[in-house]
Amino acid sequence: MAMAQIVWSLDDKSQLATSSLVNEKELEDLIYEHIEILNESWIVVGRQVRTISGKYIDLLCMDHDGDMIVVELKKDLTPREVTAQAIDYASCVARLSVEEIAQIYLSGSNENETLNEAYEKKFNRQLDEETVNTRVKMVIVAAQMDDSTERIIRYLRDTYDVDINILFFNIFEHNSKRLISRVWFEE
Repeated sequence: MAMAQIVWSLDDKSQLATSSLVNEKELEDLIYEHIEILNESWIVVGRQVRTISGKYIDLLCMDHDGDMIVVELKKDLTPREVTAQAIDYASCVARLSVEEIAQIYLSGSNENETLNEAYEKKFNRQLDEETVNTRVKMVIVAAQMDDSTERIIRYLRDTYDVDINILFFNIFEHNSKRLISRVWFEE
């Protein structure tokens, strides 16, 4: 499914020019600092989180239910291999204890705030440690997706109820400023 997004300026009555990211780190920095771009109900638990296999998860997040979200970022086209990468990372996260998740958060926050404190501040309730990491979700953030990735993700979602999704983004330029837009593959 090829998706093309065009943005128009209502004031200038002209199409905004497309732009690009400098590199993948720029996207990671932006989303790390503004997780609400993906979902306003997520807390970033860690960045560049090392897995037991020695690979690194771009962003590890937690939602209001205590579910973990593996976020894999791709600056351009998403090859089908990224689906296997996200599944591999999710399998590593699923094995993490509440204590390990709390330590990942603590080390990323420079030990200024605990995960419990951050959760309570964000959601106005205490973190129920019994529900932490009962489900791992996967999100691939990319500018484009190839056809095989779409088929694989639809198959996993529809046949096996795997919680995996893609968030597409586009970069535009207007008045010397770059803008980012985003749209989910599926709700």
